[in-house]
Parts: sequence; structure tokens; C-alpha cells
Amino acid sequence: MNNPWNELPSAPPYILPRDQRSLVNLAAVRINDRAIPEPFIGNPHSAAVVLLSLNPGDSPGDAEAHKRVPVRNSMLRNLCHNAGEEYPFYSLNPDPDFATTPCANWWIRHLHELIDKDKGGLDRRTVARHLCVIEWFPYHSLGTDGLPETFICPSQMYSFDLARRALATAQLVVGMRGQTRWQNVDKRLGEIPYLKNPRNPTVSIGNTPVDEAGRPLFWRIVSALRNGHQ
Repeated sequence: MNNPWNELPSAPPYILPRDQRSLVNLAAVRINDRAIPEPFIGNPHSAAVVLLSLNPGDSPGDAEAHKRVPVRNSMLRNLCHNAGEEYPFYSLNPDPDFATTPCANWWIRHLHELIDKDKGGLDRRTVARHLCVIEWFPYHSLGTDGLPETFICPSQMYSFDLARRALATAQLVVGMRGQTRWQNVDKRLGEIPYLKNPRNPTVSIGNTPVDEAGRPLFWRIVSALRNGHQ
């Protein structure tokens, strides 16, 4: 399937032409078309761990952060799957241009146990190289109450295809949010392990399901990220 994000306009409003008609009736969702869409972060083709989420939220500082040249360039390269990035999961880039963005603040809070030296003990670069998140809906939006539980816009089909392929290529596919919506995409995507608390989807020891031996999935995630794509 061809990547539709190669066609994203180079300036706001950041809406794919093929999606415009579908989004007309979503006024209640309050899409921020001044922020660059994030249907996925990281390299879905080489990620060892793929997280499935619902939508990129909308923080007051998103659109301004996306004007920073290093951030903007990295985000646009990510949308085109350009290889060679030191931090493919750019939210973990420690450079100040990235580290002070709302996106980075959110992801550091929700992934902090992976890089906590007393817990996961991984370094940021390792996590950034081997982690990918795929969003069910690609555009920045303030809330999800107005989002239908089925297909909304054409570009979603590409994200759905990436998620299906991850079942075969990634070591682990783990759900963060939107289990019902992902199950509507493919029954198998509803049967993967999901974090315990979708309202606070931290990838942590206490928020991951346990196996029959009582061992949290967190440790399998750490191992997969440490070892990388097999």
C-alpha cells in the first residue's frame, strides 16, 4: 500500500487532500490542522515493539513546537519513513528543540519506567530505535468523544495496514488505547495484550498485564527493545 503521507501539504492546514471531505463532519472533535499529523512515530518496518494508540492529543504548544525547524523536519521525515534518523521515535530525542515539546513531555511521562535506571534501565536511543506507535486516528484532536468507532478517513487505511503487518514483523504488538476501535479494524488487533489503564496508558510494571507465571509484560517489552528487531 502506498504511503499517503508523502502527499501532506508543506504548510498548514496540515490535512491530506484525500481526507478533507471525510473530516467536514467532525467539527465536534476539534482537529488542530496547524499541527503536523502523527499517524505513527518511529519506524514501523523495523520496530521490535509496536504500540497501538487512539489519537495524538492536542496541546496548546503543539503547533508552535512543530514550527521549530529540527522538529518539523524530523516529523516530516518520519511520515515518509526516511531511514537514518538517530532517534526515529523523535519524542525521546534529548536535544532541547525536541525535549521541550508537548509530545516529548507526554511520552517521557508514559515511557519513563523503560528508561529508569532502577527499572527498565534502557537508554533513550535504544528505545527510540526499536519502538513505534501507531495511532488509530492521525490528526491532533482535543478529545476522542466525537470520534466514531469505525473508519473515518482514507489515510487510516495505511495505518491499519501497518498495524496488521506489525503482527508478523514486530516481536510485540501492545495496545495502549482504543481496543474496541482496533478490534473493528482486525479481530487480531483486539486480542493483543492491552495496558490495564487506557486513561493513563503508561508502559510500566504495574500497568502491563501479567502472564500465567505472574510476570508483567513490561519485562518482555524491555527485552524486545534491548535486543531490537529480530
